Amino acid sequence: MIDRWKPAPGTSRICFISDLHLFSDRSNFNEHLASVEAAIESADLCIWGGDLFDFRWNQLQSEQLAVSQAIEWIENWVRRYPRKTFLYVDGNHDANVLFRASLRRWANDEATFHCGFNCLRVADTLFIHGHVIEGRGTTESFREYRLRWEQKPTASKLARRAYDAAIAIRAHQVAAMAAHRQRATCLRLLQWMQQQPQVETSGVKRIAFGHTHRKLHDYQLGGIRFYNGGASIRHVPFQPVVLEI
Repeated sequence: MIDRWKPAPGTSRICFISDLHLFSDRSNFNEHLASVEAAIESADLCIWGGDLFDFRWNQLQSEQLAVSQAIEWIENWVRRYPRKTFLYVDGNHDANVLFRASLRRWANDEATFHCGFNCLRVADTLFIHGHVIEGRGTTESFREYRLRWEQKPTASKLARRAYDAAIAIRAHQVAAMAAHRQRATCLRLLQWMQQQPQVETSGVKRIAFGHTHRKLHDYQLGGIRFYNGGASIRHVPFQPVVLEI
């Protein structure tokens, strides 16, 4: 489940950007565009950390339109920064089968873009979306969780209106704080890591992750430092994670 990535010589900085939730009503990505640009410009290696797009709460006309616009969005960054390498770690809201297949086909012709990762290890750091903490925290429960998201249809207009109402009263903040408490979340990530082959995790000192929508910077637990950029969602703090290697 953990793929190793050997950065190009001279790589000294990595940015990790996740949970933009583009295509959903709740995304406020435009307010954070400058910080995303600054993070990418400052880094040698750029990791998209999952849930960049939200196919569950997609407000566009069709799934196909959302998929084509998602790939166009990614392509724009790749063309804009041709000397940087971009890696895509899958999340749950972008676990859409059509999107992932289309992205893999597009990536076949791209030398600086690579996708299809669940977790990446670069030097002493793991980069992961974070939904491995759901369920029992095992690889099997993770696969079951991912499969459920792959099969979820686009939410109806009625469901979106109800969700928008929850966002308006900031109920999503309360839910995130209750479900993803800082220490408990990091403990679950540690437990998941301990279940992975030791050869893949030995020497890991940092974990950058998304999913929880709770910003976290250099939180230390069990000898590991944790980082989370939050989410570009209304009323939620967000800042791309930038790490030196």
